Amino acid sequence: MERWLAALERRFGRYLPGNLTYWLVGLMGATFVMEMVAPGFSDVLMLYPEMVMRGQVWRLFTYLVLPPSSSPIFVIFALWWLYRMGTTLEAQWGPAKYVAWWVVGMLCTTAFSFGFHLPATNGYLLMALFLAYATLYPEERILVFFIIPVAIKWLALLDAIGLLYLVGTLPGLQRLMPLVAVGNYLLFFTPTLAGLLRGFVRRGARTGAGQRFRAAAPGRHVRRCATCGVTDEDPSVDIRVCSCAKCGKPTEFCLPHARNH
Repeated sequence: MERWLAALERRFGRYLPGNLTYWLVGLMGATFVMEMVAPGFSDVLMLYPEMVMRGQVWRLFTYLVLPPSSSPIFVIFALWWLYRMGTTLEAQWGPAKYVAWWVVGMLCTTAFSFGFHLPATNGYLLMALFLAYATLYPEERILVFFIIPVAIKWLALLDAIGLLYLVGTLPGLQRLMPLVAVGNYLLFFTPTLAGLLRGFVRRGARTGAGQRFRAAAPGRHVRRCATCGVTDEDPSVDIRVCSCAKCGKPTEFCLPHARNH
């Protein structure tokens, strides 16, 4: 997959228009305004297979620009976050791979929607985009409620748990729809996840080997003065070993008692 995307970038990257995220954010914002002015407008943009079959072909594309929320406050934050994620990923991947991400996600969602005659929105694609961003930048911190700094990897974990929850609770075949988003993510990130897993296993092996070495290594002998009992655990104490006829055998003394024993 990575080789194919790299070839796609080399061949077509310079011809593709950049700043796809600008269009997505702008059209989502405009759709939100239209929904505020004319309630129900978003329903005209959702992907309903039966409506497409009746000639409303625009639904094949317009569901991508549905607003991520109906709350004015939250939609501003969501669109800002989409702008930040999208522009960063497009700069990291290049226009070809970024466009391919959206095209593959759209085709999978559309095919699933038609295959099972289910309506579809862009919600799961946005969740998958967040997982992609968190995989590349796991330690980046954002302020939850504009106060609490949290590493994005923990929010991505909640995102993944939310997808699993939907798989387990949605009725009927709808529970399979979140898997489309996860499939898009896995298609693009299997090599990255495999590399992370190999690194984790190697770090675990090194840690285990280090612990086994420390456990097998003999402990350092603590030398103790036979007269006063002080030990060389105190850096200021100098322990000497005496083997004179008076001692009869090697005996440890601190320096003052070694001189005067």
